[in-house]
Amino acid sequence: MGSCLKYLAAAALLCTVLGCGSGSSGGRQASPDRAAGKDSLIIELTGVDGKSVFDITREHHQLKYIESPVGNFIEAIDSISVNGDYSWNYSVNDSIGQVASDKFITKNGDRIKWHYRKQ
Repeated sequence: MGSCLKYLAAAALLCTVLGCGSGSSGGRQASPDRAAGKDSLIIELTGVDGKSVFDITREHHQLKYIESPVGNFIEAIDSISVNGDYSWNYSVNDSIGQVASDKFITKNGDRIKWHYRKQ
C-alpha cells in the first residue's frame, strides 16, 4: 500500500508541476506564474551554479519529501505540510517550474521562491 501511495504522489507531482497535459517539454523552461490561488506563505532563496532548487532548499530548510521516478515530491517544508487544499510549488525568476525541484538546476543569482498556495 505504501508503494501505491508513492505512485499517487508522483502522479500528483506531475499534475502540479507539468500542468496535466500542458504540453511542456521540461528542462529549464518555466511558464509565467498563473496564480491558481493566493499564497499563504513564500520562502525565498538564491540560486547557485549547478545546484538544484531541491538541494538549495534542503540546505536551508527541513524537508519531508517522497522520491519518485519523475522527481522528488515535497510533502512539507519546515513542518508546513501539503494537504487537500494547499500545496508547495516553486518558481525561479518569477516563472513556475515545469519539472520537479530536484531536476531544475539553478544559476548564480536565480530568485527561487517556494509558494504555499491554495489550489
